[in-house]
Amino acid sequence: MNIVIFGPPGAGKGTQSKYIVNKFKLYQLSTGDLLRKEIKDKTSLGLKISSIINSGELVSDQIVGNLIENFISNDKYKGKIIFDGYPRTLNQAKKLDELLKRYDQKIDIVLKLSVSLATVKKRILERQTQEKRADDSEDIAIKRYKTYEKSSEPVIDYYKQSNLLKVVNGEAGITEINSEISGLINAIKGWLWGIWTYKYKLKNLSMARIAGVNIPQDKIVHIALTYIHGIGDHNSKLICEKLNIPLNKRVNNLSEDEVLKIREYIDQNYKVEGDLRREVSMNIKRLVDLASYRGSRHKKKLPVRGQRTHCNARTRKGKAIAIAGKKLTPMKK
Repeated sequence: MNIVIFGPPGAGKGTQSKYIVNKFKLYQLSTGDLLRKEIKDKTSLGLKISSIINSGELVSDQIVGNLIENFISNDKYKGKIIFDGYPRTLNQAKKLDELLKRYDQKIDIVLKLSVSLATVKKRILERQTQEKRADDSEDIAIKRYKTYEKSSEPVIDYYKQSNLLKVVNGEAGITEINSEISGLINAIKGWLWGIWTYKYKLKNLSMARIAGVNIPQDKIVHIALTYIHGIGDHNSKLICEKLNIPLNKRVNNLSEDEVLKIREYIDQNYKVEGDLRREVSMNIKRLVDLASYRGSRHKKKLPVRGQRTHCNARTRKGKAIAIAGKKLTPMKK
């Protein structure tokens, strides 16, 4: 499996790449490391690269392309590469596809770490203190961020059209990002649609992974799909109907093609799991910021809809507590 991970400087590409390398036994191809090695060795190319980076510009496609081709052509790394920080432009993306095709390989998934400029500036300043990198300064970080945003838009569209792009919330903590990325890679790789076995107290139960969620193998399809946050009974039946999958068929009887169709259909037509949870969380935050009635109920962690009026006191005061020697009046039904 070949993976591309990209995002603006300071997004955490290097950190996440190392995590993926260790967990999935891949080899990291970091254009940043390749470029810095040239600079450290003080080669003529390294001096040229240093000048480009310090001015806040991106290194040319030709220079980067030449540096990575030797890596791709090595049989040791075939089908086991994670591209860290490459491609950054549409020309680089097309060039990478050509190189991979030349050596009988392809990209399986593209991960984009999405972070704000404020977060990038904060991380760059922290990294500058710890690592003392010459290219880490706030002015250069801002310029490189804006350059990245402008140049990456065509690349994002390019991989979107190929259904390879997966956007990851880069604002979260390292562990949370690790978990989200693992779910995405497992869903694609599966390996590819491998069945993961989880041990329970009484028995072993094989689980298939769809949309980053383990669904039980021993249940019928339309019930198993409801284990995915955002897919209810109605939608699960609708999915089976659209894909011509019998409602009474069990997950362990599904073919790899059928499982793949379900995953792709859900990815394209439904907002589920992490994306849905983030949307709900942002909607609640908006209600709280507006100081609306529903927002105040959310803030106090009280029922927002459907509560019984004559029981609302209990939601505010908590569970009734018995007091010695005092007889409590039973609550009206």
